[in-house]
Amino acid sequence: MKTHRLINDPSEVKLEEMGRVSSIMRNEKTRIAFLSLLASVSITIMNAVAWLLTGSLAVLAETMHTTLDILVTTITLVAVGVGSKPPDKEHPYGHGKAESIGGLFGSLFIIVTGILIGYESAERLIMRVPFSPDPVAAVVMVIAIIIDLNRSRALKNAAIKWNSRALEADSYHFMSDVAISASVIALIIMGKLMDLLSPGLFNIWGTVLDSLLAFGIVIYFSIIGVRLIRTSIDELMDRTSEDLARRATTAAMSVPGVLAVKDVKARRVGSMAHIEITIGVSDHLDVSDAHRIADNVESAIKRDVGSSMVMVHIEPMLRERIEKALAGVEDPVLVNVHELNIVNSPSGVVVSMHAVIKSDAKLEDVDRAIKKIESSIKGVVPDARVWVHVEPDKSVINVNEIKDLANAISSKYGGYVGDVQVINVHGVDVMRVLVYLPPGIDVVTAHNVATEIESEIAKAYSMPHHVIVSVLPINETPNAKQG
Repeated sequence: MKTHRLINDPSEVKLEEMGRVSSIMRNEKTRIAFLSLLASVSITIMNAVAWLLTGSLAVLAETMHTTLDILVTTITLVAVGVGSKPPDKEHPYGHGKAESIGGLFGSLFIIVTGILIGYESAERLIMRVPFSPDPVAAVVMVIAIIIDLNRSRALKNAAIKWNSRALEADSYHFMSDVAISASVIALIIMGKLMDLLSPGLFNIWGTVLDSLLAFGIVIYFSIIGVRLIRTSIDELMDRTSEDLARRATTAAMSVPGVLAVKDVKARRVGSMAHIEITIGVSDHLDVSDAHRIADNVESAIKRDVGSSMVMVHIEPMLRERIEKALAGVEDPVLVNVHELNIVNSPSGVVVSMHAVIKSDAKLEDVDRAIKKIESSIKGVVPDARVWVHVEPDKSVINVNEIKDLANAISSKYGGYVGDVQVINVHGVDVMRVLVYLPPGIDVVTAHNVATEIESEIAKAYSMPHHVIVSVLPINETPNAKQG
C-alpha cells in the first residue's frame, strides 16, 4: 500500500489559508521595503551634501551606493510584492521565485558598486587626491548610520522571518552603508587628531587611509554579494536544502505513529519552503488514522520551518521490514516466497504466504525451511502467527503437456487447442492458451471450460505462473486445428 497525501492541496480551504498567510506576508514586507526606499532617497541627499563638504572617497562610495540603492530598493519593493502573492491557477506553486530574482539583482548591484568604488579608490590613491576631514560630514554620517542601522535590522528580521532573499540583499546593502559611514567618521576623527599632533600629517596619509578603508569595505561586501548571488541561483535552480531536509526529518520523526522517514526532498522558493517527505507507518492503520498522522506531520514541519507547502507520502513500514527479513532466508530447498499477506486480526498479526519448494524435497527439508521463514518473521513481529502454503516447484514448462491437459478438457465439448505461448516476465511464466469451441456454446459454458483448464494447469505448474485461456469459435479460424 502506498498512499499519497498532498497537504497543500488545491482545495478552496487551503487556498484561502495560503491567501491569508500571503496577505500578511505581503503587507509586512511591502511596508518595510517602501520605508527602505524612502530612507534611501533621504540618505542619498545627505551623503551627497557630505561628499561636497569633505571630498572623501569613502563618502563618494557611500553616495554612489545609496544612489544605486534607490533603484535596488525599488526592485525589492516590486519583488516582494509579486513574490508574496498566493498560488493561483497559472502559478500553482506560488510566485516566490520573484523574490529570488530580486535578491539576484540586489546582489549584482552590490558587486557592481564595489567594482566602481574599487576603481575610483585605485585612481585616487595613484593621483594622491587629498581627503579633507569636516565635522559637518561627521554629523551627517552619524544620522545616516542611525537610519541605516534601524532599517537594516528591520529588513534582516523580516528576511529571516519570511526567508526573503530580496530583503536579505537589501539589509546587506544598508549594512555596507553603515560600514562606509563609520569609516568616514573614523577618518574625520583620525584626521583631526593627526592635525593636532602634527599639522599636515593627515594630508600625507589621509588619502592612503581613505583608499584602504574603501578597499576593505568593497572586498567584504563583494564577498557577501557573491554569497547572495549563489543562494539566489540555488533557489531559482530548485537546489535541495540540506538544512530544510534535516529539520523536516526531525519534525516528522517527533510525530507519534511515524516509524521511519525517508526520501526527503526540500527546497526554497522565495519565502515558501517546498517539502516532499515519505513516512513509514504501521500496516494496520486505516485511512483516517494514516491521514491524521500525515496532518500531524504537516503541523510539525510548519511549526519548525514556517510557511511551506508539504507533500507527505505514506508507506506501510511493517511489510517492508518483513520483506527484507524474508529476503535474508536461505535454504537449499526454498525457491521463492510470494503472495505475502499481512492481516491484523483481533488475536494479533497474521502473516501468510506461498513458499515454492523444490519438487524433490522431503518433508523434513520442508519443515526446516518453514521454521527458518517463521524465525525471520518473528524477528520482526515476535507475536506474529505465520501461515505458509507450500507449493512444489516445477520450473520447466512443457508446452506439449499443457496442450494435452487443455485438449483433454476442451475435447469433451467438441473443441481443441489452437496454440500455447509462454513468456517469462521478471521470473514469472505467463502462459496463454488459445482454445476453439463450437460456435453454438453459450458464454457461461465457455467460461467454465476456460476456468477448468486454468485450474488443471495450476495443479501441474505451481506459482509463480500466470495462465490466460482465450476462447474463440471454431469457424473464426477454420485452418487453426492442430492434431
